[in-house]
Amino acid sequence: MRTCNKETYNNKKWGVVISLLTVNLIASAFTMLYVLIPSGGKPGSILNFGSSEIQYILYIGTNDKNTYEQIIPTEEAVEIVNAICTKYIGGYTMYHAKGGWVDEKDILTQENTLVYTIANADESDIIDIMNEILTALNQNSILVERRGISSVFYRGEIDKQ
Repeated sequence: MRTCNKETYNNKKWGVVISLLTVNLIASAFTMLYVLIPSGGKPGSILNFGSSEIQYILYIGTNDKNTYEQIIPTEEAVEIVNAICTKYIGGYTMYHAKGGWVDEKDILTQENTLVYTIANADESDIIDIMNEILTALNQNSILVERRGISSVFYRGEIDKQ
C-alpha cells in the first residue's frame, strides 16, 4: 500500500488546478477565434459574413447563333432574361458589357453581352435558366462562372449599447 504525504498531495492538487486553467484558456481562445473569424477577424466589426456561398455569373450574348447578328434588341433581350430568371430565383444583378471572341473561322465576332450575377441559387435552377435563355435568344452557349463568396446585406449600423 502506497501512502501519500501532504506535500505530494498539494503538488498533485496544483497540477490539476493548472491543467484545468490551461484547458479553460485554450477553450476561451477557440471561442474568441470562432466569434472573430466570421466578421473578418476584426474586433468590433458589424459585418458578420458567416459562411461561404456560391455565386454564378452568366455572360449571355445577344447575337443570333445562325446569323451572327443581333436580331433581338438589347432591351427586349433584357426583359426576356429577367422574366426567365425570376421564374427560378429571387434576385440578380444585371449589367451590360461588350464581348468579343475569334470564332472557328478565325473571324473576330463582337456583340452586346448581358451579365447576370446570381447568389444563393441551386445549380439546377441555374441550368434551367440557361436552357431557357439558349432557346429564347437563339444562342450557342452561355459562359458561366461559379465562385465561392461571402456576402451580407448591410442595413445600417447596429445599435452599440
